[in-house]
Amino acid sequence: MRALLVAVLCLGLCSTASAAVTQPRQQKSGPGGKAYAHRDWRVHKGGSGAEAFYVFEPARPRPKRAPLAVVMHGYFEYSGYAQMYELIRHTVRKGSVVIYPRWQTGDVEPCPGPFNVEPCVTSAVAGIRGGLKYLRGKGRVKPRLARTSYFGFSFGGIITTNLANRHRALGLPRPRAIFLEDPHDGGLAGAGEPALDDSLAGIPADVRLQCHSSADGVTGEPGKEGSSCNAVFPKLGHIPAANKDLVLTRADAHGTPALTAEHGVCAAPKGEADAYDWGFCWKVWDALRACAYARKDCRYALGDTPQHRSNGRWSDGTPIAPLKIQDAAPIAP
Repeated sequence: MRALLVAVLCLGLCSTASAAVTQPRQQKSGPGGKAYAHRDWRVHKGGSGAEAFYVFEPARPRPKRAPLAVVMHGYFEYSGYAQMYELIRHTVRKGSVVIYPRWQTGDVEPCPGPFNVEPCVTSAVAGIRGGLKYLRGKGRVKPRLARTSYFGFSFGGIITTNLANRHRALGLPRPRAIFLEDPHDGGLAGAGEPALDDSLAGIPADVRLQCHSSADGVTGEPGKEGSSCNAVFPKLGHIPAANKDLVLTRADAHGTPALTAEHGVCAAPKGEADAYDWGFCWKVWDALRACAYARKDCRYALGDTPQHRSNGRWSDGTPIAPLKIQDAAPIAP
């Protein structure tokens, strides 16, 4: 009888213990959630060479007007939009039009990385202008330029920062929200992101801004502790602490598949999004824009709040490694 009881208890407990711990699914609602206003998107490719661009418009239903998001890829994506596919699709289905400038067609075309960033800045501006011209056409979703946000990954984060800084002189839409994803110029011209503008005083002080570094990304490389967001943040002293945050994600192998914190946590090709995408990247991106446009969901994107820190829970209820959040650089694991 005792052996039978032990066997029955073990059957229940052991099966639970042996069950694989998995990542949480995308949240049903709220920032980063799958409560989408639009079931599909419309994709247009325009321009040529480094001045080419993609425009993505919400569809089913198609709105007359929508906020604008400018999304920048990292170095080495010479064609297509695979690198940021999942973030773009999420952004569009949530109700924004997205312009994705090409800005690069080869290793040193049109710019040789950090040694001369200007040709890539110029091509990115041309791509944005081309996308805006396209959206002014008949039957397009008209962008609400007063609600413009910018997202930049890696070298695209450096370009995004410079564009936001020079938006007045370049005639670009004023940035209301900015998400920088491990911005980096490659380090070939030295540590500290020398491709950044010397001063970033042109970025509006009322912008809502987050800069993310991965624990195993740029700042985790030898000699680059002062690069990425640790180089950007000291130049943003004119932006109130309440409007900006410096954050860091850490790897978490509690479950399967493990969550990594390498360079490009928010860069997900089609079908490759994970819990860090919807639980961190998309959540903060959505909330940052909602905070900037309507003063909504600010606690999910700014400040050392539970809603901002949390990246969700593994299937067994264990919290995923939370965000590390600071108001000043440097940030480190």
